[in-house]
Amino acid sequence: MAGFTLLEAIVALVILSIGALALYGWLSTNMIALERVRARQEQEIVARSSLDLVRRLNPMETPTGERRVDDLIVKWSGEVLEGPKPGVMQSGGTSIFNVGLYLLDVRVTRDGEVVHAFKVRQVGWKQVRKVDL
Repeated sequence: MAGFTLLEAIVALVILSIGALALYGWLSTNMIALERVRARQEQEIVARSSLDLVRRLNPMETPTGERRVDDLIVKWSGEVLEGPKPGVMQSGGTSIFNVGLYLLDVRVTRDGEVVHAFKVRQVGWKQVRKVDL
């Protein structure tokens, strides 16, 4: 009579199983959340990289195009929002550039699947006058 009975052993196993299932559920939830965070970080890196690439473009020269960055393909197409006008310097005089405002529709793809898409307004420029020294 000093040992465990079969009933006590079964109850102990049931309690241990319930605890293990709760722990497994918690672990599974954390792994799913971690995967979502990783995917969001990757999407953020793609978004920042593609925006940086687009910000370096001159849509007046290349209103549409495509560039490959590692395994990503960044495609853009521009729409004129405001046509070219003479630029104005801070002093109020006319600058050597004509400037225009463009709306760029940007799509980033990997293996033919769209990873990120966004629209951004971008200024285009073209030198039309010589510098007076």
